[in-house]
Amino acid sequence: MPSEENEGHRQSINALLIRQGLTQTERLTQLNKVAITQMKSLLESNAIKKLK
Repeated sequence: MPSEENEGHRQSINALLIRQGLTQTERLTQLNKVAITQMKSLLESNAIKKLK
């Protein structure tokens, strides 16, 4: 379940993409890329913590 902070961040990115004139499909693609990047970062962070 996404946190409220992450949800707010996603909404602000979506608002920015809307202002840039991206279509709904283009926005969804960009938001998915951001989500994937964030998940990879979290997974790498957790992996590093396990090594300590």
